[in-house]
Amino acid sequence: MAFVKDVEVAARVSRIGGLPLAPEGFDWPRCAVCDGPLRFLLQLITDDLGDHAEALRPGALLSFFMCDNDPGQCEAWNPEAGGNRAYLFAEDATVPLPSPGEAFVLPQCFEIGICEVEPETADEVAEFKVVGWLGGEAEWWETDMTPTCSTCGTPMGFVAQMREGYSRNWLMNFGGGEAFVFACPPCDAASVVLQG
Repeated sequence: MAFVKDVEVAARVSRIGGLPLAPEGFDWPRCAVCDGPLRFLLQLITDDLGDHAEALRPGALLSFFMCDNDPGQCEAWNPEAGGNRAYLFAEDATVPLPSPGEAFVLPQCFEIGICEVEPETADEVAEFKVVGWLGGEAEWWETDMTPTCSTCGTPMGFVAQMREGYSRNWLMNFGGGEAFVFACPPCDAASVVLQG
């Protein structure tokens, strides 16, 4: 996946930043540790991902939020601690969620798209700002931390591996590491693990 262009804050595209799209009545998520609002970082839309979206339902939208209220204190790396939240919404997730404040969205919003670049050569490709890759297998920095679905108890499917970004205006602050995105489509569940 690579940076493509600036985009409207509520665009229904795969993007970093902007406002999250959610189903009607969805409340902005809060950190289970500090109780502050989580920061919205990105959304991935199945229709934008082509053949790389085998783990997701057609029309699904995956959104990721992370606590940045007191960096490093709310165990945002651990999907079970409540310092980050991932949601897998059906195609009816079309309502832009109002932000509880400027600090809970990134300063800029960028569409991300698919480009055919191998992960090991991504740093050498100057014309792209590669922000991660889709499908295949996770390239863990440390031990394999594939999450188990809390509903059905099976290992979740790998969706994407995301870098934290290149610009302070859309730096997702993974502590210098990367985010590993997983989903369990039958249970409409998603999870993100940080390593670095």
